[in-house]
Amino acid sequence: MLHPGARHAGAANPMRTAQPLHPTRAGPPTKRRVVAAAAEAAAAGSGSGGEAAVVGIDLGTTNSAVARIKNGAPVCIPNSDGDALTPSIVAFGEGGATLVGRAARGQPAATTYYSVKRVIGRGADDPIAKEEAGRLAYELTPDDDGAVMVACPHVEPGALYPEEVSAVLLTQLLADAARDTGRAVTKAVISVPAYFDEAQREATIAAGQLAGLEVVRLIKEPVAAALAYGLDLREEQVVLVFDLGGGTYDISLLEVGNGTIEVLSTGGDPHLGGDDWDAAIVGWLEREHLHPAGINTREPEIAANLKALAEYAKIQLSDHDSVVLRMPIGGPNGGPLRVTLTRQQLDGLGEDLFRRARLPLDAACWQAGVDLNEAMMGLQEKREDMARRGVPEWKREMLKLEIRPRGRSAISRVLLVGGATRMPSVRRFISHMTGLAPDEADVDPDEAVALGAAVQAGILQGEVSELMVLDQWQASLMRSLAQLQLRQSKQAREAVEGAFDMEGLGEGEAADGGESGGSGFEDEGEGEEDTAGAPLVQQQTQPKPRKQQPGSGGNARRGGKRRAK
Repeated sequence: MLHPGARHAGAANPMRTAQPLHPTRAGPPTKRRVVAAAAEAAAAGSGSGGEAAVVGIDLGTTNSAVARIKNGAPVCIPNSDGDALTPSIVAFGEGGATLVGRAARGQPAATTYYSVKRVIGRGADDPIAKEEAGRLAYELTPDDDGAVMVACPHVEPGALYPEEVSAVLLTQLLADAARDTGRAVTKAVISVPAYFDEAQREATIAAGQLAGLEVVRLIKEPVAAALAYGLDLREEQVVLVFDLGGGTYDISLLEVGNGTIEVLSTGGDPHLGGDDWDAAIVGWLEREHLHPAGINTREPEIAANLKALAEYAKIQLSDHDSVVLRMPIGGPNGGPLRVTLTRQQLDGLGEDLFRRARLPLDAACWQAGVDLNEAMMGLQEKREDMARRGVPEWKREMLKLEIRPRGRSAISRVLLVGGATRMPSVRRFISHMTGLAPDEADVDPDEAVALGAAVQAGILQGEVSELMVLDQWQASLMRSLAQLQLRQSKQAREAVEGAFDMEGLGEGEAADGGESGGSGFEDEGEGEEDTAGAPLVQQQTQPKPRKQQPGSGGNARRGGKRRAK
């Protein structure tokens, strides 16, 4: 298992020897062992001298990345292979030696761990853990407390917690960062999905501590994406984050405004991603060419080559209308195979996948108070009515779908995360479902989450100004204190009145906030969805005030009643 003192050892060589977390401790494994070891690892790293670097980490299901602030902007740090992305794979060998990333591919399946993010922090009886057990090539086993472990005969006591595997991966990322910065890395901001519960969040923190981090701060992945895209947090808007990675699919609706970001709703499919389009291409090659030629595609070498060829085809078709695929077998008379796959064919192969992709989008919109089916049907009915009235087709096409969450603005932007969003068919799907074209900002969707995490890391380091990142409880506490000060201090009230349009508000209304926040401020922290622990991002510049017209409703009406009294 991971030795805390070996955090940066072997940065140039991915092979490292792992040692027991507690070599002198006998008995069965328990979750307490990991918690204690994490605390020891963090304590061991606290004595490092010199100014330490702070980084942002996207600890992904398929790939991971680490980024930092350089010359005032977030940049991804390349690994020892020169790549910004490191495959989230860890292989254990004899004596506990480990291989990380690309080097771990091709190792014995039973001790090569991938997608551990799917089971981190879960119990063995968790339905998702049971489902994953049938999909993974390695074995899942429970500990004495019922928590999930992964079987590993190369370490004592024969099993590892998912966070221990993640810690090995984090160790390599931190070593890459230390090599790039020339400084020790003892603090990091690590991204987690918006739907992670407290146990999963705590397990992620434990993984960071096991890797030797003194301070671990979490940020929700869609919030990190919003930071990477540089949203103006003062502008009120509702944003859709569409995250389609290699093996997972996540949808999030964010409300931005008054300097904060709040997660309104989430949806997703943990088993939908770019790999499924690869599998669709492999299936097409098998059905149309290889199986009729009598090729056994289950042979490991052939299967691996097919997957690599399919991934190449998918990437090429993101930029070209067709691609030529070649294989040394499967052709006429036992010769080489040469076939052409077009973008239109790939679109057809992915029809079922897009049907699956729609369900989480429907669910996320429904949680936010939008019936997507009803909205789309309403749009179609409006277009048909316009056609009956003789409105030209070009005018009918200008009528766009509007997705307006309950009591909020309509969705105005779509942010892309994950390499699979580069496929033109995915972008057309998004445009069709939302009526909006995805943002074309100069942000690599593979790197967006890591870059956003680096922005928050820069805030902790003092390298990014005019932004303040708050957790939900911190934001609520600050708002409560501000309201208390407004009630008790006439000077504070006069300062607020001088900065904001207070027209239509009665005496004392701005102070007590009325029923919806008052003073033109909206309580961003109290949505209908429980977002406990959700990081809020607050700009230190003045938020854009909301005008209240006399008698227009809401606070203005309540203010009028108070004046009448």
